[in-house]
Amino acid sequence: MPLPTQRDHEALRLRLLDWLAQQLPAGSDPKISALSIPEASGFSSETLLFDATWGDEGRRQTGAFVVRTAPDMDDHPIFPSYDLAMQHRCLALVREHTDVPVPRAPWIELDPEPLGAPFFVMERIEGQVPPDNPPYVFGGWLAEASAEQRADFQHRSVEVLAKLHTLEPRSVDLGFLERPEFGESALDQLLGYQRYYYDWARKGVTYPSIERAFDWLEAHRPESEGPSVLNWGDSRIGNIMYRDFRPVAVLDWEMAAVGAPEADLAWMVHMHDFFADFADQAGLPGLPGFLRWQDVTATYEQLTGRDVRNFPFYAVFAGLRYMIISIQIGLRGIAYGQMERPSDLDELLMNRGVVERMMSGEYWD
Repeated sequence: MPLPTQRDHEALRLRLLDWLAQQLPAGSDPKISALSIPEASGFSSETLLFDATWGDEGRRQTGAFVVRTAPDMDDHPIFPSYDLAMQHRCLALVREHTDVPVPRAPWIELDPEPLGAPFFVMERIEGQVPPDNPPYVFGGWLAEASAEQRADFQHRSVEVLAKLHTLEPRSVDLGFLERPEFGESALDQLLGYQRYYYDWARKGVTYPSIERAFDWLEAHRPESEGPSVLNWGDSRIGNIMYRDFRPVAVLDWEMAAVGAPEADLAWMVHMHDFFADFADQAGLPGLPGFLRWQDVTATYEQLTGRDVRNFPFYAVFAGLRYMIISIQIGLRGIAYGQMERPSDLDELLMNRGVVERMMSGEYWD
């Protein structure tokens, strides 16, 4: 069945209205606006926006909402599976135990019948997101900010991770994020899942850059894993909504896991390095001095009182993760006619240059 954003929006609106009426008390008489798609919708899940009004004890209530649906698994999905219940539970956990800003998600529907795919509904927050296309390093509100504003922005973004990482298995139930089928320890599970993901994504093709990264990680595996915490997973600034350079919503939890804090730190840095590399290739200055690994780790240590350990290992791990994601993004672009199929599929790995520099040691110099 086609995904919600690929179908007639008016027919879908009526189905959503019927579903919402069943979630609210009898007599609420909900009304919803026409559905729209956000300009910067991501690759991994489908997103719809709507406004609603409904009756509550004799008074009309209003709200602005986001519907996040599971993707069509027959239409070049980015990941092998999507656990919307896990994402929904992460939002609730973070709201309950931290002051990290995440949207309320009042409803979840795992039955695909109402909209053609499982979904959950969360409140819509107003703000700005550093864009991916074109990347924020090419220009725009973040690039045009003052050095002081960007420094504050960076500090507050790292602070989000520091607060999220107060959620540890000894203090809250993170068992729903564990993947024992991929290994015993948290690091075993992180690495084991990436091997499974790679085997699923590569479809029998060998990607030399990814194979070298797996070998490097095995040769440089930390002797001690250290503490495990809630990993946001997709911990990049493009998944944070800001207002006046302050985070107002932390979004996109499909990559959440349990692991070392450094996994989130390294992902935030690496995803910026990936865009900064694009700017460098285009002959643009990018954002010099922004989200440097030395500054990010120093800020994190200051905020948490915890030493950052084994950062190069987790930086290469972040690069490995995005190289595997790049396979799916690239194959999807080829299937949609957005790009030519390269003769060497290793060229699909958009961040491989940064990863090679990390593994050779050049990056750290």
